[in-house]
Amino acid sequence: MLGYRRVTPAQRGGWTSTAVALVVLALAACQGDRAGDRGGGASEQARGTAADRAAIAKRTTDRCDAANVSMIIDSVGIGPVLRGARVSSIASRCTVRDTTVVLSEGTPERAHVVRVAGHPLVALSTSTPDTSIIRVIATDPAFKTSGGVGVGSSVQALRLAHGRLCAAQGEGAFVVMAADLPGVSFAIDWTPPPSREPSAMATPFPGGDPGTALDAARITRLWVHGVVGGCRVSVS
Repeated sequence: MLGYRRVTPAQRGGWTSTAVALVVLALAACQGDRAGDRGGGASEQARGTAADRAAIAKRTTDRCDAANVSMIIDSVGIGPVLRGARVSSIASRCTVRDTTVVLSEGTPERAHVVRVAGHPLVALSTSTPDTSIIRVIATDPAFKTSGGVGVGSSVQALRLAHGRLCAAQGEGAFVVMAADLPGVSFAIDWTPPPSREPSAMATPFPGGDPGTALDAARITRLWVHGVVGGCRVSVS
């Protein structure tokens, strides 16, 4: 279910940010998608209102150094870095540095550091010739959802801004997802309280709703991956 992978930057490209946890998780408990469904990129997400389509179209042409460049986090991507876009298209408008990230299993994965208004994003791409972006990762608080939520925000702020949440655990890290933001995961600085029973540490809310227990936790990083389905614990 979790597909949890912790990555560290390789030396190539000089990316020295802290390790980024990539958890392919999302919202089966929060919405009716089949587990493992992957939402479309900008082309599929652009089926909303005319205003939504216009906003996404602008993001596909935004220069990263423009004064009014988008810094929004949503199911499509982060700012002008959208899932499904080719890296060459991003590089024509933004400063992009190729790098790699190394998975916990020791497998290097192709990645690109993109600077948007001076703030870094990490985009993971396919290994195929088209080099399409498959995930976008942020650890910088400059990027925000439409509700003003980003790195450093509380889980309560996420819940109030974007509706029902669900939570999951992978290798000791807890991640929450919001019903209004399918395909986006938020890692939080919360760990289960000590217990003599190992299963209680793995599943601190067995079959139940923790209510506001996670509200005080803070978001430490987030990523847009487009995978929906598989979340088993409802937070609210």
